[in-house]
Amino acid sequence: MNVEAPTYSPLDPRREHNARHIFSSAARDLILQAVSAGWRESEAAMALADAADDYILYLAQKPTRKLMAANSN
Repeated sequence: MNVEAPTYSPLDPRREHNARHIFSSAARDLILQAVSAGWRESEAAMALADAADDYILYLAQKPTRKLMAANSN
């Protein structure tokens, strides 16, 4: 799965909408792939939501951790 690069700079308020659009599309594609592999749509969606929640908790536990995109976006 390919994820598009951000269209806007980190300080541009349109970046959040851009990210939501890109990641919603990526999530839908991933869920459809899971359904094609035999998973039920609801369980794939819940598993993806749980994984996202787990990652948010991981980020919250690392306050000094600073990730930066390779292209400084």
